Amino acid sequence: MNHLIDTNAWIGFFEGRKDFSSEAKKIMESGQDCFISVASVWEAAIKVSIGKLKLPYDLRRDLPRLLDENGFTLLGVDLDDATAVVDLSHHHGDPFDRIMAAQAMKRGLRVISRDPVFTSYGLKRIW
Repeated sequence: MNHLIDTNAWIGFFEGRKDFSSEAKKIMESGQDCFISVASVWEAAIKVSIGKLKLPYDLRRDLPRLLDENGFTLLGVDLDDATAVVDLSHHHGDPFDRIMAAQAMKRGLRVISRDPVFTSYGLKRIW
């Protein structure tokens, strides 16, 4: 089974946070079939730039290495992903969560996130 790791999950994982379920932790530690959306990286970069998020690493310099070391695959946003949000129910206004929900739905991915909004889209969420 493939997994899309939400922003809060990969940031917490890289920072060593311990509040994951054993299932989520096992999946992320294995790194197998784990994707991080470019939209999620964009979200983190915006939050860093406005001072809402502080990271102990540099996104440009260190994130590629962290992804590689943990076996995570970067998932790009294509035209079908971007336009798929038109068909989503409006459970949530966050554009980053909406694009990630569309990506997960399109690819049959389970979502690793503490945010329960993903279940509103009929997605399997692991936390």
